[in-house]
Amino acid sequence: MLALALVALLAAPDQDTTVTVQRGQRLEISAQTGEITVRTWTRNVVRIQATGEHLARLGIDQSSSMISVRGVSARGFPPKVTFELTIPTWMGVRLSGVNTTMHVAGADAAVTVETVNGDVDVTGGNGVVSLRSVEGVVKLVGAKGKVSVGSVNSDVTVIDVSGDLQAETVNGDVQLEKVQSDNVEANTVNGDVVYDGTIRPNGRYRLVTHNGDIAVTIAEGTSALVSVSTFQGEFESAFPVTLTNRRGKQFDFTLGSGSARIELESFAGTIRLERPGARSERRHRGDDKDERE
Repeated sequence: MLALALVALLAAPDQDTTVTVQRGQRLEISAQTGEITVRTWTRNVVRIQATGEHLARLGIDQSSSMISVRGVSARGFPPKVTFELTIPTWMGVRLSGVNTTMHVAGADAAVTVETVNGDVDVTGGNGVVSLRSVEGVVKLVGAKGKVSVGSVNSDVTVIDVSGDLQAETVNGDVQLEKVQSDNVEANTVNGDVVYDGTIRPNGRYRLVTHNGDIAVTIAEGTSALVSVSTFQGEFESAFPVTLTNRRGKQFDFTLGSGSARIELESFAGTIRLERPGARSERRHRGDDKDERE
């Protein structure tokens, strides 16, 4: 009988519950091991679905400013849980974990995600958006506001984002596409940095890598003072520029009236200025080559 009771406890049924919420509350959810997926709808209700080995029940705490969710184990240690939540579009989100993969889609509020061993994939976000992983890929699409994204041992990708942007990793690439920003800082140590976005008048853009290349898309009519610094690398431009203040492989040049500021630094890689569409054309030619082979 004792064995049967233990088996029944460890094989607890899937958890599925709803909680009515009100504007001003945010969601906080933690899963030490597992996966968290958050989607949105227009209802002022949070639906929580959870499955997991040794998951006995859900721990749900609610206050005027927050709803907190966690899995409670039958054995007293953190269970491995797969969470699927549906929340109001307006609700802010804070997700945390250790060996946890995170997904958020459709949020129109602040989003904070932190994990150690797991990928982070977020679509949406409005306000303060902060995404962090140590060992996982971090990808953000369609956010607005003050954006900070980072990994340590993997790539960081940001697409169709507007607002101040900081993106960083150590062992990985930083790829920024369709960015609308007055203030961008991107850096890595062992990887490439790609910026394909607007260069706004009076904007500030700083792209840095140690062992990697930098590619920046420059549209016709861009106005910027560009500072380039490399030691063992090279500089290439798809259009002519006149170098000034040259000090070895450190130099400046001006585009238009020079209203924006662009700083490009790579110790050992190539720094390249490209025309809009150049990256797509290269990919297309590579596909054609593969097909011929």
